Amino acid sequence: MTKLLFDFAKALLNATLILLAVCLFLGWKLMTAAEGVTANAEAITGQVAPLRTAVTELQQEVAGLRSSVQSGTAPAERLARLEARLAQFQTALADMRTLPRHAAADAARTGAAELASRIILAVPLLKDGSACGPGES
Repeated sequence: MTKLLFDFAKALLNATLILLAVCLFLGWKLMTAAEGVTANAEAITGQVAPLRTAVTELQQEVAGLRSSVQSGTAPAERLARLEARLAQFQTALADMRTLPRHAAADAARTGAAELASRIILAVPLLKDGSACGPGES
């Protein structure tokens, strides 16, 4: 009876340690994923900042053009320049719309590659039985 309780306690300790190891591994993977998301967010923020200044400059340009139009002296070159800047801004916004899709695709590719490499490394160990300890097949 004592041996049975001792074996049960060892099994309970082993299960607890295995669960702890799994939790630590999952926490480590979560932190790695969080770092990747932070890096993507920083890249997106870096691309948004110039757009914000471009919007501010466009607002000032439109305000100046509005006053010129109201006074009746709107030069054609200013209108052409404004149209060109609006086209650049629209192109930049179109690029911004694709960023989330690119970030998700990159994350999926990275995760799939990591999973595939882990499976490739684990399969030979499972075939020859060396993943288990001696006598534990």
